[in-house]
Amino acid sequence: MTKAREPLTTAHSTGATTGWQVPCKTMFALRPFQREIMAAVESPEYDTVAVSIPRGNGKSFLAAHVLARGLTPGDPLHVDGSEYLLCAASIEQARLCFRFIREWLEPTGEYRWIDSATRIGIKHLASNTSLRVLSSNGKTGMGIVNSAICVADEGGSWEINGGQLMWDALTTAQGKPNSPLKLIVIGTLSPAATGAGHWFYDLIDDGTQGDVWVKALQGDPAKWDKWPEIRRCNPLVAVDANFRKKLLSERDAARRDPRLRARFQSYRLSIPSGDESAMLLNADDLERILKRPVPEREGRPVVGVDMGENRAWCAATAWYSNGRLEAVAIAPGVPDIQAQETRDRVPRGTYTRLVDSGRLLVADGYRVPPAAMMADLIRTEFGTPTKTLLDRFRMYQLEDCSKGLKLEARVTRYSEASADIRALRKYAKDGPLAVERDSRLLLTASLTAAQVENDTSGNTRMYKRNNNVGRDDVAAAAVLCAGEIERIAAKPIHKMTVGLVR
Repeated sequence: MTKAREPLTTAHSTGATTGWQVPCKTMFALRPFQREIMAAVESPEYDTVAVSIPRGNGKSFLAAHVLARGLTPGDPLHVDGSEYLLCAASIEQARLCFRFIREWLEPTGEYRWIDSATRIGIKHLASNTSLRVLSSNGKTGMGIVNSAICVADEGGSWEINGGQLMWDALTTAQGKPNSPLKLIVIGTLSPAATGAGHWFYDLIDDGTQGDVWVKALQGDPAKWDKWPEIRRCNPLVAVDANFRKKLLSERDAARRDPRLRARFQSYRLSIPSGDESAMLLNADDLERILKRPVPEREGRPVVGVDMGENRAWCAATAWYSNGRLEAVAIAPGVPDIQAQETRDRVPRGTYTRLVDSGRLLVADGYRVPPAAMMADLIRTEFGTPTKTLLDRFRMYQLEDCSKGLKLEARVTRYSEASADIRALRKYAKDGPLAVERDSRLLLTASLTAAQVENDTSGNTRMYKRNNNVGRDDVAAAAVLCAGEIERIAAKPIHKMTVGLVR
């Protein structure tokens, strides 16, 4: 048995709440927030530790610190003969963490190193304890046994389908008999993980509960450009003057350019965001329509319809005069919902949750939802609308089964589409647009998938990124409604004059 190492000295990194040292010098002693995280890592109370930290705050350093301690006999995190895992989006990403570990451990001469173009790993010869590096591919996560700790690095940037499968494989491995596996997830809520349904977003959003411990350094969107808020979310500015200078420079640039603002919020404050120039609604306006008080139904609504073809969904939104918005959609039954999730590259369970919400129906046995099913759904959910709008090229699909629905075709050239989008943004920002509670999950999923493009004249229209991938159907229906509501509001009120005789 290797002799336990000497107690901590100031030249070495701490073992968090313990007095054990990593067997070499590190860049700096752990900061208070890092010691808090390491205390959770050491605690037997938790089998999963999830951390969201903005970029530049030592995530790779912290991941390497955990694994180096696991490979150090005598440390509380060390288990003789166990395999430690480092999972990253790619081998190249894993090398950032691996280089720290090698720098710290190699001088001892107690380890064998594997470092090739396609494979990296470490083995402590005396204790037969090893480190294996995995890419975020579900196939590489099968058969995990006798593993003490797995560090998942930057889970928010893992490839969507493979990343979900990998996470499923890791959490399943925790439930195996005699498997002491502890999962340590360290990353940033990047634009790839900006909404409910992504495993990393959901893990952080659920917070500490049961045997899961969560630490999230996340900024307040209302204070995104205030230095005290930036400093709170980036604790390493206290030890790095260049980092402080970099953050201030990026903050100033983000104030001038909304596209850079979204990037700054995502990576420097862990505020889920995206490129606002390509978003139908920006993050602030989306939050407004979801949090605004929702009035009761009042009168008959205007309904917008997006009739999908091929593998697309059909969707309808009802917009009432007081700003209440409701949404429904119909997905094909062939292939099934789970297969559609895989095909559309969305996190597993995303569409299933929409079905469970009662706002997404499935056309069992159909590859294309029948138009009659959509017409019946509109009548069932919304009664008799004042008007039912749809794209002029889809008009024929509902005409034969409208049964009293007042249909109106909408021309959606660049200028008309741009006017409708401006209307939606106006009512989202200034009110009274508010989304009915049961419709929020469906509408949010669609709005976050909806993309727009701009022409040289300043017009805007929606576009599909890749052959109907991205469920923007509900958002398209809402845009039609918004345009009609705006036109109704702009119409002059004519007063009849009676009895005037010349």
